[in-house]
Amino acid sequence: MRSFRLIFLSFLIAPMALADTRIFVSLAGTLLEAEITAVSGDNVTLKRSSDQQTLVVKIKTLCKEDGAYIANWQEQHPDQTTAPAPAALGTSAPAQKYRLVCQTLPAKSNRGPADSDTRVFEYTYNFNLSNQEVKRDLQNARGLALTLGKSVAEPNGDLIVLQKEEFDVNIRSQSKMVYSTQPVRLTYSQDPSSPSGVKNYGYVLIIRDAAGNMLLVEASPDASSRFIKEILAITQVPCVVDRDFKPRSKTEVPMSYISF
Repeated sequence: MRSFRLIFLSFLIAPMALADTRIFVSLAGTLLEAEITAVSGDNVTLKRSSDQQTLVVKIKTLCKEDGAYIANWQEQHPDQTTAPAPAALGTSAPAQKYRLVCQTLPAKSNRGPADSDTRVFEYTYNFNLSNQEVKRDLQNARGLALTLGKSVAEPNGDLIVLQKEEFDVNIRSQSKMVYSTQPVRLTYSQDPSSPSGVKNYGYVLIIRDAAGNMLLVEASPDASSRFIKEILAITQVPCVVDRDFKPRSKTEVPMSYISF
């Protein structure tokens, strides 16, 4: 039904194709009378006829007839067609959707006798990243992985950022890569009368492209993914942070229970 509507509208407005203005039709069926003023990469700049307001629209959100019209316009106006401008220093280019998938496999090994009050566990996270794009390679991206812990004595209290690791991400289309965090050993007491030590709390994984746009954010527990800005601002680890990932500058890291 939508296809018929678009075809009908394209025939209805076809005579206007020779004029400066055109009624553009989105894939959602909305109409916009405007004229093209510029084309840059995947975007077309339109000047709306009703109020002369300038709008930047993704070409792929318009019907295929509009796409053909825009391509023809580009051929006739090469001086008003440009490649996407590079992002200015300190800013990010518009984010593009990217089919990047991660399977996270935590690894835990027991480093202490099972019958002892004191337990020592070694933790590692293996991030299996898959570039599911058919043609686009992922190049010059950066990954950031946090390993988190918490105090056994205060299970609902502050968190401990044990590690913050950055790594390069370059994956060809339809290919994979694996990144494994450095192992961290945590010690804690099993004695319920005097709980002490540090247990594992989870992780945060952030993947950004070369322009700084977010491609993937994954965390366990999921709530940690809400604090990306705070996580990126962390500069010194290990450190203690509250549940909103704001540093507790006056709280010491219990290093006697942590080793690398």
